[in-house]
Amino acid sequence: MKKAIGLGLLVAIFFAIFVLLQDYLGTSAFYMAAIAMAMFTVLGPLGDYFKTAIAILIGVVVALAGMIILAVKMPLPPDNLLFVALISGVSLFLLVLISTAGMRIDAMFLGWAAYLAAVFSTYTTNTPAMATLALPAAVGVSVSLLLGLFMSLLVMKIAMAVNQ
Repeated sequence: MKKAIGLGLLVAIFFAIFVLLQDYLGTSAFYMAAIAMAMFTVLGPLGDYFKTAIAILIGVVVALAGMIILAVKMPLPPDNLLFVALISGVSLFLLVLISTAGMRIDAMFLGWAAYLAAVFSTYTTNTPAMATLALPAAVGVSVSLLLGLFMSLLVMKIAMAVNQ
């Protein structure tokens, strides 16, 4: 029980630090909590956390590349719906191809979707801002997801310590 309390305190401290730094990361602490719980359900007690972390980063990079292509090479909103669909389809197909090499498709989709959720409204309303927002958003989303992954590992250890 002491181990569970200690790990719970560690999770609380990490989350508090994240709340303090959320403006620097360009993300929301509550979004982070949702991601942590999503990772908890996706990985389970015997998940491969390192491979999942790599897969998350691959998903973010693929989404970043897709958004850069959309912002630079394709027609700007609102005349771009066909191109958004095309880039999204190609991106997801690329993730499926990468998953055949052993990467977790669910984690790649999570990284891809989290990045698009972070930048898509800016892309559709202020596309020129993507020049300065795209990379910092990718860093913020990556840090958030990886911290969520770490927190889910701690939450899983708490659950296992309590159930012993």
